[in-house]
Amino acid sequence: MSLTSQIITADFPDLDKVEALNNEGFPEEERIPLSEFLRYEEQEDANFFAFYHEKEFVGFAFAISNAQAFYVSFFAIMPHLRSHGYGGEIIEKLVNFYQRTMLLEIERLDEPCDNLEQRQARWDFYHSKGFRSSNAFLEYEDLSFEILYRGDSFDEESFSIQSPCQPSSHSSQ
Repeated sequence: MSLTSQIITADFPDLDKVEALNNEGFPEEERIPLSEFLRYEEQEDANFFAFYHEKEFVGFAFAISNAQAFYVSFFAIMPHLRSHGYGGEIIEKLVNFYQRTMLLEIERLDEPCDNLEQRQARWDFYHSKGFRSSNAFLEYEDLSFEILYRGDSFDEESFSIQSPCQPSSHSSQ
């Protein structure tokens, strides 16, 4: 499998697919409108990527970076393509592109919730791709997340690159 990527802009031809995946992949209280992602298309430190397998839209990732790390605040794969290796391949493409520590957040496992199995599966996925817990946590309104990193070390100062597209970093895997 070989994925290609494109930068998503306001005139991106598959913007409707990106919008549909954004709506499907993230609960309303955590979702960011596409207009927020697109506000950063001129910033050198922010990238809104679309990924394709041949001509099929696979998913998207929004990342912001500094010299030490890059932070993926939103990452989603089309529902019918999940568990087919695309998420792992996208992570590898992002790590190869940025050549620095990758940061992201996931929902905490140690809090009461109605989706513990989904949260555990997400943690297992990221752990299998080389991510480790930073033992740092973030709160956004009533939401709580654990910061994961893939790289040599986690430096809280490098996390100061938090995406302007908060409330959170999420992955829909």
